[in-house]
Amino acid sequence: MANQKLRKITKGQRRQARTACEALREVAEAAGCQLPSLGVDSPSLITGEVLVDLGRARPDSVLNLVDVLRVGLATLAAESSPVTPLFRPTVGDLVVDTASGRVGEYKGAADAGWTLGPWLMDGPTWTADPLHVRAPTVNEKVRAAMTIPDPVKAG
Repeated sequence: MANQKLRKITKGQRRQARTACEALREVAEAAGCQLPSLGVDSPSLITGEVLVDLGRARPDSVLNLVDVLRVGLATLAAESSPVTPLFRPTVGDLVVDTASGRVGEYKGAADAGWTLGPWLMDGPTWTADPLHVRAPTVNEKVRAAMTIPDPVKAG
């Protein structure tokens, strides 16, 4: 049963890593940067975590990408509006509220932030600042999956 959960968790990680690779490749190419070795790593045999392999690139491409990132960061710092979070969960995604240290399910946007609640269980929801919400690690996902009550044992 744990292997099935781990396979399901790493499937999502692989999908997320592929999406990240495609997005980075698209942005890098638009900026004139070639990342020929960009790809998705195999899941770690120890943690199950799937990483994006940035690979190797020519120094001029890397320096061009660094310039683009610096301009982007300077633009964000100069804006008077609050920084938009880079992580955008979809309803039902497991997330980590770093301000409270809780792991929960993203329920949707609220006026004061994002509404989070217990993952796959009933319970009170809370509002979190989007700047303090991140995707969970594989270990956090496994721990969260292990806390779900087994209906066979409960009944």
